[in-house]
Order: sequence, then structure tokens, then C-alpha cells
Amino acid sequence: MSKYIISLLLLSATIFSACKKEQNSTSADTAVAPANKVQANDHEGQVLTPVGWMPKSQVHHVETGEYLSGEGNRLRKYDRNGKVLADYGVMEQSARKTPFYPDNAKVPGKGVFPLGSGWITYTYWTNNTSSAISYFNTNWTVPPAPAVNSGQTIFLFNGLQNANNILQPVLQWGPSAAGGGNYWAIANWYVGLGTAYSSLIPVAPGTNLQGVMSLIGGSGSTRSYTSAFTGYPSITLTVNSVPTLYWAAESMEAYGVATCSNYPNTTKTRLSAIDLRVGGVQAPLSWTVANAVTDCGQHSTVVTQGTPNGIVDIYY
Repeated sequence: MSKYIISLLLLSATIFSACKKEQNSTSADTAVAPANKVQANDHEGQVLTPVGWMPKSQVHHVETGEYLSGEGNRLRKYDRNGKVLADYGVMEQSARKTPFYPDNAKVPGKGVFPLGSGWITYTYWTNNTSSAISYFNTNWTVPPAPAVNSGQTIFLFNGLQNANNILQPVLQWGPSAAGGGNYWAIANWYVGLGTAYSSLIPVAPGTNLQGVMSLIGGSGSTRSYTSAFTGYPSITLTVNSVPTLYWAAESMEAYGVATCSNYPNTTKTRLSAIDLRVGGVQAPLSWTVANAVTDCGQHSTVVTQGTPNGIVDIYY
């Protein structure tokens, strides 16, 4: 074989190898490295919350011993002695009976984030009884870490809403306004037209969590609530004299997802011991399932309807 033919064969092999390597590199793979920086750059002056990106100036930290109140139709922060620490403005009170979120739950993937974001999959129920929701408990176990980190944020929670805000005990992976990184952590949030969050506490995979929202006072169109993780009293969030919360959900939310491996490295998370009460008695709970984003096969399944021992599985 001539030297010319040998040279041609070697050149062809080199080109074929390079082409094969390029074909094996997907858009999701190439998105992983810069995703965290791109997500922040795309939202300059904003911070991430469990209803998406919001102006930093509208998102506030509530320390241990502080609480929120909407008395006088203004959302304010108080210390334990009742002194006003901050005034966050007028409280909106909409008469419509639709939840604040997820009106824009599904955000299609594009560019460096080829997968969808927002409320990914969830179950929901509207309280149409004459009594207010008085208690909402859900238990779950902190899942394994994602196999791949690209600056993504995953939120898991049970929550109560009205037309303007959502109250929620939230487990998060990744960064948010409350802090965070490549680890799981918990905080309580009141998000919407007036947004606040508790301090963030890291938790390890395998930790059993109990997220609880309780009615503690009020009547008519305004009520007072706490959002808490049992065993973590320092981050309990109290919101007094706010519009009554009437829409319940079990949800998984995600942002900055570049590859399916950005989700927890497990098949599903089971939300169990679901206990939802109205006026102190068991609610006529029947979940409706919404699978807003299914690009990785994400979906919710109601294993056991009703309460006090309801079960919902959220699949990644």
C-alpha cells in the first residue's frame, strides 16, 4: 500500500472520529457548565422564589421571632414585641376564586435550558366549603441529590393559596433568594404580591420532613396562619390578617434545567400522611392532577385520595 493511500486512510479515520464525538455531544450536555451563570445573567436585579423570578427589592427575609401581618390592608414585618420593622405596601385582595399561581406554570425550554421550567407537575384542590382550611400536613423524605448539577433549582412543597399569594413549607435543591447551593435545604415562604421567606436550613438526603400549615386565627375574608417544618421551630413563618387561603396543592417546581439528570437521582418522591382539614374536620379532598411539563416523563399520581392518610407520588 502506498504512503499516499495510508495517509488518506489515517485522515479519514481522524475526521470520522471527530464527527462521531461531536454527534455524541448533545445540547443538554453542552448546557451544563454555563447554566448557573446564564440563569443569573438572564434575571439581573431579580431573585428566584417558589413562584419564579421576582425583583430583589420585593423579596424579604423574616428572622426567627419576627412575623408578618396584613392588618390595615398593608403587609408589614414585626418583631416579637409588636414593633413594626418594615412596611411592604398595600395588600391586594382579589375577589376572584382562582389561585395566584400557576397561571404561567409551563415555561418551554429554550437555548441553554432545553427543558421546561415553572410548576412541573402537581395536584390541586379548591375549598368550596363554608369553612376555611384549618390544617394541611404532608410528609416526605428528602430525595437523593441530582446526578448532574448545572445551577438548577428544584422546589418540592405542599402549599395553600388565594388569588394573590401562596404560603408554603419548601424543600429546595440549588440557589434561591433564601440562599442555597448544591445541597437540599428547607425554608418557609409567603410568596406573591408581598414576598417573604424564613432562614434556610440544610437537610441531608433521607431526612424525613413534615410540612404543616395551620390556621391560628381570624374570620371572614382574613385569617392568620403558620407555615412550619415539624422539628425546625426556628424557621416557622407566621402571617397574620391576610386574605383567606382556599386552594391547596402538592407540587414540584424547577428552574434552570438543562438535562433530565438535573432532577433528583431517583424515580419519584412520595408525599404521604396528607391531612387536610376544613373547620377542624376532614376536608372532602379529591385531588386533580396537572402535568404541565413532561419532557423527562415527569408526572404526578394520586395513590390514595382523601384525608387524613392521602398519598401522592411525584415522578421525575
